[in-house]
Amino acid sequence: MMSEHEQLLVRAVEGAGNAVLITDREGTTVWANAAMCRQSGYSLDELIGHTPRKLSSGQQSPQVYRQMWQTILAGKAWQGVLVERNKAGELYTVQQVISPLLSAEGAITHFLAIQHSNCSLGGEREEMHRLAFNDALTQLPNRALLLDLLRQEIADARNANQVFTLLFLDLDRFKQVNDRFGHLVGDKLLMAVAQRVLSTIRRTDVLGRLGGDEFIALLPQMAGKRVNRLTEKITSAICQPFEIDGHTLEVGISIGVSQFPEDGCSVEALVDAADKAMYEVKQRKRT
Repeated sequence: MMSEHEQLLVRAVEGAGNAVLITDREGTTVWANAAMCRQSGYSLDELIGHTPRKLSSGQQSPQVYRQMWQTILAGKAWQGVLVERNKAGELYTVQQVISPLLSAEGAITHFLAIQHSNCSLGGEREEMHRLAFNDALTQLPNRALLLDLLRQEIADARNANQVFTLLFLDLDRFKQVNDRFGHLVGDKLLMAVAQRVLSTIRRTDVLGRLGGDEFIALLPQMAGKRVNRLTEKITSAICQPFEIDGHTLEVGISIGVSQFPEDGCSVEALVDAADKAMYEVKQRKRT
């Protein structure tokens, strides 16, 4: 809950030209102005309850954020240049100043972030980022970006006391396709598989390719029966024949599930749990 002074501050910056965001002491967004929503591409409802990591591009070193937190928790203002990513996936740079907001007793209650957008990153630098963080074949997030997004989701879920689910997907009989029809057909099959899985999940979910015929799906705020229904939907979609280069291809899929925080609270624990669950599913099919 913001104090009367802080609410007055909110009214003062509501129509400001610069993007403004307020978080609580733990870093969870409690308010943002219209300029921040326009700049980020997210609505106010999509920003509130999440940390500003939602806008992270993954281009800053952890040391930058450690120094930022050390400065503002000491009651001082921090300023610097950050590269962020909007909802559409575009990169842009901001000059940001973060200041602590204090209670009448002098305790830090909130943080005020004011951003001035410098420019969008285009051309060669944007292409370099795409190559570094997107799978060249499917254009899905690659392993590096997937793990970064998973770290962000863990932090957001922990702050909001929410659950989320991780799916580890591995194709059945993919090797036989490669061996019989060649890697070009196999690559086209992987692209088709990615599109079918994408058609089954929500826009807020994330699908990425770990490598080979392994994929990971990140499902924010989803658990229980909803996950079961989704895995059945994915399985049904993938088990339908694929028509590629005049060949009718039939593959299956094995899906392992892990849930935060029940199955782990770290990237490694959640991926490992889902991987083991997937392997058990595959083993049951072989017996």
